[in-house]
Amino acid sequence: MNGTALEKEYRDLVENANVVMLRWTPDGKITFVNEFGLKLFGYSERELVGQHVVGSIVPETDSSGRELSPLIEGICSDPRKFEHNINENMCRNGERIWISWTNRLVPDDKGGIKEILSVGSDITERKHAEEELSRYREHLETLLQERTAELLRANDRLKEMDRLKSMFIASMSHELLTPLHSIIGFTGMTLQGLSGDLNEEQRDNLSRSYQASKHLLNLITDVIDISKIEAGRVEAFPEEFGLIEVVDDAFDTVRSQTREKGLMLTADIPENLRIRTDRRRLVQCLINLLSNAVKFTERGEVHASSSEVEGQLEISVSDTGIGIAEEDVPKLFEPFERLESHLRIKAGGTGLGLYLTKKLVTDTLRGAVRVRSKVGEGSTFTIRIPKALQGAQP
Repeated sequence: MNGTALEKEYRDLVENANVVMLRWTPDGKITFVNEFGLKLFGYSERELVGQHVVGSIVPETDSSGRELSPLIEGICSDPRKFEHNINENMCRNGERIWISWTNRLVPDDKGGIKEILSVGSDITERKHAEEELSRYREHLETLLQERTAELLRANDRLKEMDRLKSMFIASMSHELLTPLHSIIGFTGMTLQGLSGDLNEEQRDNLSRSYQASKHLLNLITDVIDISKIEAGRVEAFPEEFGLIEVVDDAFDTVRSQTREKGLMLTADIPENLRIRTDRRRLVQCLINLLSNAVKFTERGEVHASSSEVEGQLEISVSDTGIGIAEEDVPKLFEPFERLESHLRIKAGGTGLGLYLTKKLVTDTLRGAVRVRSKVGEGSTFTIRIPKALQGAQP
């Protein structure tokens, strides 16, 4: 292929390229624009060649008010710095477009700058998309700030409501518990015959009132305890004691229930095992677990055991009761949740016992609770707590 053919092929390539090809002198005069560039800017070759780049295809100022003449001067004086640049350009009809330019210097025979070759790609759509995305982000940030402010205000209101709730429970607990203790006390005395003999109907009615009052007392006590825990007002008071002592205390509370149902109540606790934790709260948790086991066990036994694992103490309460379906296990520690079973009505309860137990173990005793169960074979609830709890002294 001869030189003329090569030159024609090169010129055809330049003219038909899908990019702007522009040549201009160091003083800013346009010497060449390919066909694609002419169509993009809306000029004919006669109208554009010989014009200064600023004022023709480059506006004097961009949309932000920045003067673009220094950009043209910079390309000539420091080509490496401006080898690539993105700037606003201007079409003949005044429309602003964005072009990504690559600039190369064309040297003359004496080592000076003969021309600058600039190759550009129209990125207007991409730029508009970026601007739209930027505006959308700003809009989202504004919305986020507004929502954050709303949430902060809502959080303040919730804190105030929680404070008022705690004040209400604190003030009402005495008003509720004092008359209730009187009802339970005097009803118990009457049932013991201290106020005279009772006929069968009277004794039955009083027994029902006595049991209902005890149930109400347990509910009120549980609600007060949960409120205190959630308000962060339950503090641990560790003391040292033998584990067998608190297990015996818990057993004494549920022993009458096991006798009524004919259940065995057994324990496997080392006599010399001593721990340091909040005794009152640990007894409360054990009573809840034992009571729950007795309620849902019709025959067999309820068994308490302990073991030491990785420096921590595990206390387990096992039963031979109805067991729990795997899909129901996550519901066990939800407040007021009572699982469906044929013993539900007979067992009674508030649905707060296990929830309160978990809150006490995790928040006060700094431990964890887990359960293992199989339908028809029974359940095992295990409390895992530090052997030596750090906290306020009694």
